[in-house]
Amino acid sequence: MRSSSIHCLFGTTALMLLSFDQASFADDALTAGSKSIVREFYTTVLINRDVDAAPRFLRPDYIQHNPNVPTGLNGFMDTFRARFAQPLPADYKRELLNIVAENDLVVIYVRQTWTSRDGKPHQALGFDMFRVQMVRLRNIGTRMIELALGVDYSA
Repeated sequence: MRSSSIHCLFGTTALMLLSFDQASFADDALTAGSKSIVREFYTTVLINRDVDAAPRFLRPDYIQHNPNVPTGLNGFMDTFRARFAQPLPADYKRELLNIVAENDLVVIYVRQTWTSRDGKPHQALGFDMFRVQMVRLRNIGTRMIELALGVDYSA
């Protein structure tokens, strides 16, 4: 009888360890998915300057913490549509240098480089922080980005 209770205890421990491993795997999957959607958003909307793609990523009520950009999808689109209409220096480049995430929080490190009219090179470094939320629209799982904290580098 004693060996049965030890076996049972071992089985419970193994089950608990398996459960912790599955939870870890789920967090890794969430982290990877969050990084992927933020990378796609940043590349599509900000690097490729496709403001019309923003509704694929941003919630209509997303919160913008940059005082120069109104909160909400419409405010974001109006602001960046106007900015993207302005001409850029021929050598302007916006790069996503690094992306760090844990679960649904994602931080990106970015660089912008350009040469001004007087011939001087410029570089702007900064970061944006995002919270990725899963929502259900018409029974289809869609990831949306809510800007949690950010610094505007587009100027």
